[in-house]
Amino acid sequence: MDKQTYEALKKKDFSHVESYILDHLKDKRKAEEVFIYVIGISFIALCSRELKTSSLAIKHIEKSLESETTFHFLKKVYEEHILEIENVSKKFDTDLLKATILFSSLSRLSDSTLCHTPEGIAKLAVSLLDLNPNDTILDLGSGALSFLINAAYKSDSSKLFGVEINTSSIIISNIRQYILQLPIKLIQGNIISQSFSNLSANKVFSDHPYGMRLLDLKMLFSKNPMLSEFFNEEKRTVSGDWVFNIAAFLNMKIPGKTVVLMTNAGTWNKSDENIRKKMLEKRIIEAVILLPERLMNHSMIPLTLLVLSHNNNKIKMVDASQIFTEGRRQNVLEEKDINTILEACYQNTTISKTVTLDDVISQEYILNPRRYIGENIKIKNSITLGEVCLSINRGAIMKSNELDKLICAEKTNSHYLRLQDIQNGFIEEKLPSLTSVKEEHARYAINDKNLIVSKIFPFKVALAKIKEDEQMIASGNLYFLELDESKVNPIFVEVFLRSEAGIAQFNFFSKGTVVKCISIQDLKEIQIPNLPREEQDKIAKEYEILSDEILILQRQVEMVCDKRDKLIESVIK
Repeated sequence: MDKQTYEALKKKDFSHVESYILDHLKDKRKAEEVFIYVIGISFIALCSRELKTSSLAIKHIEKSLESETTFHFLKKVYEEHILEIENVSKKFDTDLLKATILFSSLSRLSDSTLCHTPEGIAKLAVSLLDLNPNDTILDLGSGALSFLINAAYKSDSSKLFGVEINTSSIIISNIRQYILQLPIKLIQGNIISQSFSNLSANKVFSDHPYGMRLLDLKMLFSKNPMLSEFFNEEKRTVSGDWVFNIAAFLNMKIPGKTVVLMTNAGTWNKSDENIRKKMLEKRIIEAVILLPERLMNHSMIPLTLLVLSHNNNKIKMVDASQIFTEGRRQNVLEEKDINTILEACYQNTTISKTVTLDDVISQEYILNPRRYIGENIKIKNSITLGEVCLSINRGAIMKSNELDKLICAEKTNSHYLRLQDIQNGFIEEKLPSLTSVKEEHARYAINDKNLIVSKIFPFKVALAKIKEDEQMIASGNLYFLELDESKVNPIFVEVFLRSEAGIAQFNFFSKGTVVKCISIQDLKEIQIPNLPREEQDKIAKEYEILSDEILILQRQVEMVCDKRDKLIESVIK
């Protein structure tokens, strides 16, 4: 099928075809089967219309389709729904049936676990890959062919390959490929356990499953030597997204380019820091594009698109989170949106910036574009930190010789809190003890539930837990905030300020080139979501539970390490 015919079919209103078939399928098929049955019935009806009878149609399909799996499914559909197939064939014309087969949407038809790449993302990926007729193109996790169809028409390449594990997706793809007659070869396989480097694809795309962990995939990638070598020393908590990302990259022929989608958390969370460091050291990352939320049919969460290639000394950061056209059920990327994002990729704009590897290293290898782009994020229904603070105070500024006189080796109930004593939202249990707190320093004492915020980069946030008989004096590079608990839950504020959206605002408001710092006035301007108190309390409670779990695990690690270190003592005594 030529591109002109394909685009003309896309404009057809085939919703009444879908509705007619859905009415027939009601109570006859499970929700997750509806989509594939709509495609199957439409396809056999199309063949029946062209060959005059459904019996001739099914014989023709058996001879014409190379995939036995696809034929067996269609034969089952034919046997179960023969009368309805004949009705559909008579009721709807050829173009409407073709449009139904090619463009029916999962999100409209069912709650199926099948996933497909939205056309806007597919078109963006195609443009970023800069396809041409000589390219060999590989889609790992090809779904229902969205990317490969766009790639075929854009590139005029004769070598396009799709790898997909899901049988239903393979069936749908085979049916669509029969209609289109494009040079696409489909392979049913596993994109983690198998290598497809023998295809010599120099342009690779992957829209893979999200939400997995390294542990979930270990049995699979252990069968893939190249992939296994990349992750053999990584923690079990590493995001599975990185396994899929690297798998796609390793299937790319050099020189080449790979585009992958992933969830945002993997670009900034602590558990993935080492893998991001490894990616930077290998100079693999070319661009990071933060996409809008609600683009996918199966998920509301925003995603990040990575462009991977070799020998990258700089990285293009693009915050495209607000570049979209709002839809009724999900947002979409239209041509104007895609062009805006592409412009931001090729030059610095208000939503993009080119950063050095040192810039990323200084931000603890975090790849979220909001860390680097000088535009404050917009939070709907927000309230400023200044509006919920009763007071914001800076800690005590003391010279080192003065501090040396106050700090003692013995444990006391008076402590001194420094920036380095805050790690991952926790205040260290063993803080420097003070002999006493002078009257002049008493005003720098932190109260229970005060929010601690660092004045300088790296920006840290923690909530103070002060015992009745304890005093804690903040150092001069810390602020301590007393929050109005009638307006906000302090723990909720802590959770938000430690999030990427919170840290992005610290970076936006901070000043300085050598050492970044934030003033009290700018601190007051930071926005926080103005959620109902019930939602705040729910988030705060869950955060406390998770924090307690972390503390328990940390203590268990300390105990095991202590036992390990003492293993030899009983032998050498």
